[in-house]
Amino acid sequence: MADKRAPNVLFFGFRRPLNQQALRQALAGSTVGRVGLISRSNSLGERADYYLSAKHGFRACTFDSNPFKAFPSAEFLRGQQTSEVVVLRMFDRIYRKFSAGQSYEIRKRLYLEQVTWVYGIIQDLEFDTVILSDIPHTPFAYILYSVARALNKNVFFLLQIPIKDTFIISRSIDDMFAPVRTEYQRLKASGELPPLSPRLQKEFDRRSGKKHKPFYMSRRDLPLTRRVADWAKWTFRIDTNLRPHRSLRNGFAYWRACKPMPAAGTPYVYFPLHLQPEATTLPMGDIFVDQYVAVEMLARALPRGWVVVLKEHPAQRMAKRDYRFYSRLGRIANVHLVSRDEDTFTLTENSRAVASITGTPGWEAIFAGRPVIVFGNAYYRGAPGTVSVNDPGELAIRLDEIDRGVFPTRATEDILRYLAALDRCSYEGIVDKVFLRDSDLSEQQSIENYTAILKRLIASPETFDRNG
Repeated sequence: MADKRAPNVLFFGFRRPLNQQALRQALAGSTVGRVGLISRSNSLGERADYYLSAKHGFRACTFDSNPFKAFPSAEFLRGQQTSEVVVLRMFDRIYRKFSAGQSYEIRKRLYLEQVTWVYGIIQDLEFDTVILSDIPHTPFAYILYSVARALNKNVFFLLQIPIKDTFIISRSIDDMFAPVRTEYQRLKASGELPPLSPRLQKEFDRRSGKKHKPFYMSRRDLPLTRRVADWAKWTFRIDTNLRPHRSLRNGFAYWRACKPMPAAGTPYVYFPLHLQPEATTLPMGDIFVDQYVAVEMLARALPRGWVVVLKEHPAQRMAKRDYRFYSRLGRIANVHLVSRDEDTFTLTENSRAVASITGTPGWEAIFAGRPVIVFGNAYYRGAPGTVSVNDPGELAIRLDEIDRGVFPTRATEDILRYLAALDRCSYEGIVDKVFLRDSDLSEQQSIENYTAILKRLIASPETFDRNG
């Protein structure tokens, strides 16, 4: 019997020094066939058998003429229509400041151009495995992810989650936290309560203690020049798009939509809006990337006398929203868009429930003892005290249970079991350099952990799982 050939692996991203060093060390001594890299620079040098500079493509999403022989069939392209819808929306990250990029015709052409490129790369160069350094949340990355999966290749992406020094590796955006939910249900059914690692024990103690803002909301540890620039940007709403008219128009719509806090004693669901565009809503929010859909569904399902309290994300710039978003929210009678100055922890504590697409406030609400309504693919979806519904009728039933006080409460033991499930389905380390600002690990320790996991992934992609 012939020996199985070494896998041909295509890497995407890995553009930060942290990621590049881990990748180089992981490949050193690894048994691998062809190595491909799509990134802004060729950090692998001669180790890369194929390299595509994505520096231009990341921004303009266009490349030179297609040099590959393989070309997708019409049937294959029709099978990518769901992916196409997602990608056309993702172009907002690139083309918002270019009027030409608002054209459907241009976006469609660029989408097809990239699909054919990716198809050719994978088929002509016979890549078996695709590894992305982050969740695919830009057009080219998402196309690569979708096409590779459609071609039945091994596809993996890494994702840092908002638990200190914790990341996951997943094959699917839709099911990336399914192993956590499965493990939690197994632990709950067996009554097992395994001890937590120091990493997850710290998370439990942290969330159970004094409330604090996430590190990425604090600017104190940034260089002075960065803090001054950020102060000017937020104070004067200077947008990178340099379109002050858009900021003013949207800002006016925002202030018109704002309402005072509901009267004391009014039951409400707290819904903190997400920063957009971000991966937390696209692709992780699925259909709820348009947060208005979630808000209106929630507002329609509320028990009589209840309201929804919305708060805009502190980092959201006016130019990044559409004025119609705020106008639509302002027309819903039982929705109160309140001031950014309202304290999020106070809003959570005084609420009857918290709703979120995938945001950290939902995770915080679990520890605060509030029911949590989850609309997107959050890492706490399926955790004790949460409900995930996409149907207005079922949502109304769950809200009525909360109103009557019969919504299932969460026990501390179940929260600990969920943390144990997260522990078993995640890894310790940093794969996104931003999170080094709030890490108990040195950069070298993170690189070593990162390298070890990549080595396992490269060595056996077909059989890779959490337990190796």
